[in-house]
Amino acid sequence: MTRLQIAPDLSLDIADHGDGPLVMLIAGGMMDMDQWAPVADTLCNSHRVVRYDQRGIGESDQPTDGYTVDQFAQDAVNLIKTLDAGPAVLIGNSLGGTVAMGAAFAAPELVRGIVTCAANAGPTGPPTPPETMQHMMRGAQLPVPQAAAAMMDILFATDFIDEHPDMLDEAVEKRSKGAPMIATLGPLQSVLTFDPIERLKSLDIPMLVLHGEEDVLVLPDHAQLLADAAGTTAQLIPNAGHALVVEQSDAVAEALSEFLASL
Repeated sequence: MTRLQIAPDLSLDIADHGDGPLVMLIAGGMMDMDQWAPVADTLCNSHRVVRYDQRGIGESDQPTDGYTVDQFAQDAVNLIKTLDAGPAVLIGNSLGGTVAMGAAFAAPELVRGIVTCAANAGPTGPPTPPETMQHMMRGAQLPVPQAAAAMMDILFATDFIDEHPDMLDEAVEKRSKGAPMIATLGPLQSVLTFDPIERLKSLDIPMLVLHGEEDVLVLPDHAQLLADAAGTTAQLIPNAGHALVVEQSDAVAEALSEFLASL
């Protein structure tokens, strides 16, 4: 891991491995780059793979503002420019997928491919089920360790996290380092109003849409909306919830490898 200054007022913690065309792995909201570690291990055999903690997470800077999709997208653009290795394939989970699309809208010349995993299609997509929202609201009132544990039922479709408790412990440790509350609430509010559909229709960049078949946070219908707008197909991953890139990392890595080989 290393810190890299991507703007006069912002440094991010990044992991940079492998050689070849640039691939950037973008974590979801309230998550860190470690969720991508197993996938990165596969992709770096043929690509330069950069993953990073977004502003407000872990050792990355924690400014008091700027927690919107547009700002996260600009951070991704600035990172590509700082690495001087574009154009890049941007691969994002959940909020990270929205950020990937936002970066492509902002600087299409720096992006040669987009992959969204469990990404939100915006206001036209179906809402989160009421029972999921109630579960999240109850969890939000708890201290970070208990809140994170409470979210596992929503994020995972299987017993994966019970079998890998160290992953939850490490994520909680990063989230407990004093990040401002806006680092959690800002992105969640912003992603709900970010509408990519019409812009995807005119964006001439190859795109892959992945989604967990059992996602109860962002329902799989969002994947079909994104795929239809981008003129591609949605690929649903069985036995996976919202955290599909962790829960079914082998299947995700296989789908990503096929997509990257097609570019």
